[in-house]
Amino acid sequence: MSLAALMTGTSGLTASSFDLDVVGNNLANLNTTGFKAQAASFQDTIYQTFNAGSAPTATLGGTNPSQQGSGVQVGAINNSFSQGTITPTGQPLDAAISGNGFFVVNNGQSAAYTRAGSFSVDANGYLVDPNTGDRLQRNGTVGEATGTTPGFQVAGNNDIKVPYGAGLPGTATANVNYQGNLDSTKAVGTSTTTSIQVYDSQSTAHALNVTFTKTASNTYTVTGTTDNGTVAIPATPVTFDSSGLLVSPATLTATLSGFTDGATNQTVTLNLGTPGQATGLTQFGGTGNANAVTQDGTGYGTLTSVSIDSTGTIQGSFSNGATAPIAQLAIAAFNNVSGLTRTGNNYFSATASSGQALVGTAGSGGNGIIEGGSLEGSNVDISTEFSRLIIAERGFQVNAQTITAADNTLQTLTNIIR
Repeated sequence: MSLAALMTGTSGLTASSFDLDVVGNNLANLNTTGFKAQAASFQDTIYQTFNAGSAPTATLGGTNPSQQGSGVQVGAINNSFSQGTITPTGQPLDAAISGNGFFVVNNGQSAAYTRAGSFSVDANGYLVDPNTGDRLQRNGTVGEATGTTPGFQVAGNNDIKVPYGAGLPGTATANVNYQGNLDSTKAVGTSTTTSIQVYDSQSTAHALNVTFTKTASNTYTVTGTTDNGTVAIPATPVTFDSSGLLVSPATLTATLSGFTDGATNQTVTLNLGTPGQATGLTQFGGTGNANAVTQDGTGYGTLTSVSIDSTGTIQGSFSNGATAPIAQLAIAAFNNVSGLTRTGNNYFSATASSGQALVGTAGSGGNGIIEGGSLEGSNVDISTEFSRLIIAERGFQVNAQTITAADNTLQTLTNIIR
């Protein structure tokens, strides 16, 4: 007499226990950044065939097969890659992916993939996962040197550097904007001098002094000076109409040259206003307050802070008010995301089942976008896990009853021979 129910029940206990382990792991990672829940699926095992069945004949009907199962086994552990809740953290180097994709990190030997975007800068200036030291990877050429911009990243090296304190050249002044009033009651020969700080090609600041000298009613000549250099302005008269509005010209060109610091000569456009409007310089009676109000140059600056935008571009903010892209995060996608294996530390690794990583950038190729200053939470659903917990517990209980019943049957059999 064979009681296969003992082994069948044992397989049920094993499967239910395994299910409890999976649910327990999910619940343990309820607050793990970027964690993706798992679910066990089961399949029946081999069958003993007592009757293979037969086809009907002209005189007899067919018979159905008769088989007895031998229990259950774990079929697969499926990963759920549904979106976790994204929560702002206020930390500029935190990042969350809204949609598909993984951040790429590298330990110097191999790449790994993660949804956990809590990063920091190490002592060498590299952007890393602080839990492992693995370096975050970039994609493309953003942040590399060009003919006109400095480089923050090394061409051919995908490790990201965030070089706090690194310098950014300023921008040479190209435009100066004027506004205000030249007093029409002043006598011919009277001058009004304006001054503004401008920048040369080496980001050095200079005072640009522009003087408006009245030569006749409604007419002025313009001259200029600067420190450590010379200023040449064409002898084009600036004229106003009888209403005090600018007639011409709308702009003058000032050529700055001979800088003693070795900066190149530069041309600065002096924007005097729109003819016929009171948006720039005017000539009314009363207080004279003409002045140079703005210019578009900047001095040298150093990197003081960074932020991450929706494309994964790390934007650097510099002390001179300028911004510049530092690098762009690499985002990896897979043809079969369920084929990834977990390696701990919130990391996944590519396998033959997942296929090789398809590395691109956020917002392209089906990849999600980046939410900077935020983190993605675990996608574990407590209500679902509690329901599965009850189901797994009941499964364990009923399979234990199968073993108890088989044991009682064996006990009865034993009592027969006493």
